[in-house]
Amino acid sequence: MIKRNLNLAIKILFTSLFFTLGNTIAAEEIELPVRIKDLVEFRGVRSNQLTGLGIVVGLQGTGDSKSSIATNKAAASVMNRLGMAITPNEVITKNIAVVVVTAELPPFARIGDKLDIRISSIGDCQSLEGGTLLLTSLSAADSQVYATAQGSISQGTSMAGNEGGAGQPAKSTTPKTVSLSLSGIVEKEFLSTFMSNNNVELSLKNADFTTASRIAKALNDFFGEFIADPVNSGLISVKIPRTVARNNPSYNPVTFMSILEQIKVTPDSKALIVINERTGTIISGNNVVIEPVAISHGRLEIQIGKKTNKVSEIPTSTTIGELVRALNTLGAGPKDVVSIIQTLESAKALRAQIKLM
Repeated sequence: MIKRNLNLAIKILFTSLFFTLGNTIAAEEIELPVRIKDLVEFRGVRSNQLTGLGIVVGLQGTGDSKSSIATNKAAASVMNRLGMAITPNEVITKNIAVVVVTAELPPFARIGDKLDIRISSIGDCQSLEGGTLLLTSLSAADSQVYATAQGSISQGTSMAGNEGGAGQPAKSTTPKTVSLSLSGIVEKEFLSTFMSNNNVELSLKNADFTTASRIAKALNDFFGEFIADPVNSGLISVKIPRTVARNNPSYNPVTFMSILEQIKVTPDSKALIVINERTGTIISGNNVVIEPVAISHGRLEIQIGKKTNKVSEIPTSTTIGELVRALNTLGAGPKDVVSIIQTLESAKALRAQIKLM
């Protein structure tokens, strides 16, 4: 009786899917064009990571302990630099914490520009709340100083609430990592160049031969001459059009880049399924194909691509989304769905790459 009802439910479900399948596939196959600006990075236009070792002072007894040798040495070094001769053993660290300060230097940043910074404790302090970051030099990978940072960590900065136990009030603590807005200042410019010999290189964020070819064709068609050459799946070389530069004496590379990045292209993508096993979340593209196969998982029986007397047919053009919706309707849990999809890949019935998170 139970099996008969289950088969009846499957027939009703997939009869409905069969009539709506055409509209569903048509909707999923619609690919919207995307700006080149959102598909590529321009060679030479990049940010740079900055790092520095600093000290936070003025803590209310929540600083690093006396056993933190790095804090003792860092505090003694700062005091000596300020004109006070002192040894690491003479430092009292309960109101001091040694921290790592990080920032991101954006492309074309100028001297005096403000930066956001992030402060992270590397000692055993209890809290950075209420402290003040002393002037800290921030260096790039070439060991040169490009920015400085200094600022106050106000009470309540990056506060996180901890619930107390039964009958205990909730207490608030400050994490050992805080962010300060506009507390860094650019002291040296990082020279960036995005054009060489009237050529600019586009680096695809997701390397793909088809997408690279489409971008090059779109640029050549738009400007009416051969200016874009796809070097490989991740790189396209583009030169300033001769006709544009000749017809507009005031034309400059920035104007050309602003036009180039607004041109729209329909990107291609791999057949990929991303699965989060902890939450049961499944994300797949519209080009994932399921080959004809029979699925039997517990009390679930589904036939893809062939109709039998026991179970109903799902057409061979079924997508992962439709299969997942069908399984959910039939009562399959997240673990069941994930297990079925992984088994489909092992059976070579799923033409896609599975990525587990």
